[in-house]
Amino acid sequence: MSDPIAKQLIAAVSSSWNETAPSVLGCPSTLSLLAAKEVSGDGITSALAVAMTWSAAFAVPISDGATGVLICLFKSEESDEIDRLIKQSGDGLPRPGARHLINTVAQGAATALSSIAPAPIAFGNVTYIDLAKAESRLAQIVGNSVHIGTFSLTVGSDIMSQALLLHAPEGVLEVEPPKETVTKPVQTEPATTQQPQPQATRRTPNNNQRRVEAAPKNIERLLEVELDVIVRFGITNVPLRDVVRMGVGTVIELNRTVDEPVELLVNGRQLARGEVVVVDGYYGVRITEIGPTSERAAAIS
Repeated sequence: MSDPIAKQLIAAVSSSWNETAPSVLGCPSTLSLLAAKEVSGDGITSALAVAMTWSAAFAVPISDGATGVLICLFKSEESDEIDRLIKQSGDGLPRPGARHLINTVAQGAATALSSIAPAPIAFGNVTYIDLAKAESRLAQIVGNSVHIGTFSLTVGSDIMSQALLLHAPEGVLEVEPPKETVTKPVQTEPATTQQPQPQATRRTPNNNQRRVEAAPKNIERLLEVELDVIVRFGITNVPLRDVVRMGVGTVIELNRTVDEPVELLVNGRQLARGEVVVVDGYYGVRITEIGPTSERAAAIS
């Protein structure tokens, strides 16, 4: 993984951004490196869990003088603003302006890397992926190794945030095929071979069908109801005399080891379990286990 191209590709992309993005956006814009790391094997899952919080992904396949996939990750609202700033004609696909910008930046990086690459580097078409709707797509693209760069991002005076650049040397970008519509054959009943069924027998399934159709409408009324969500690291029983003696620096031992998953409680009932992650300086929980639908329904009742 640590070949010269893999190490320098992300740096070349950020340099190309700083040179080409201002003219495309029509305002000053910079990408400044904050941290860089290489991840492989068991560390991939946790690294991608953090990367998923940048939900707007732009993936570009790489060929000829380099391999894999380049992935640019932005916050969704910042991707919207970038797309708005760029006056690019639509092509029927989402984020035409932002995709045009990523393509321009990638071509600039390819030129900069031509002196160290064994052959001219070619970047393919840019694909936009909404990771909020396709959570598993990032892991499918990346494969078993990835080089990650975390950058501070500025666009004009409105955007001061962070962005990620990923280079997956073994990654593969497969465009999802359009979903096929399955049409069920229509069955016709013989005209005179069956006797009519009693009226009550026909009415019962119709009533059941009405109840099934009405259920989603009733659920929609509850979707905006806010519920208390608590992350529980562990519990213990402490005598009152120990509680009275507690002060700054007191350590309380819980009934859970550091490598065990924490519990996610909704309305006081356990809904799932997960591992603690840090996202933009805030704690979060990545769900690793979740209860069946019946238990989840009980948790919100």
